[in-house]
Amino acid sequence: MDLNSARSLFTLLVFVSFALVLYIVLNKRNKSGYEDAAQSIVDDPDTPDAPPAGSNRNHGAK
Repeated sequence: MDLNSARSLFTLLVFVSFALVLYIVLNKRNKSGYEDAAQSIVDDPDTPDAPPAGSNRNHGAK
C-alpha cells in the first residue's frame, strides 16, 4: 500500500465519520434533546449578581 492509498482511505474515513455525525445530529429522535438544550440557554439569566470587579476604576483621577 503506497502513500496515496493511505491518503484515500483516510479521506474516506473522515467523510464517513462526518456523515455519521450529521446523521446523529439531524436525526428526528434527538430533536427534543437539542430543543431542551437550546431553551436552557435562553432561560438562563445572563445578568450577574454583582458588577464586574474593574467597572468603577478611575486610575487615580478624581
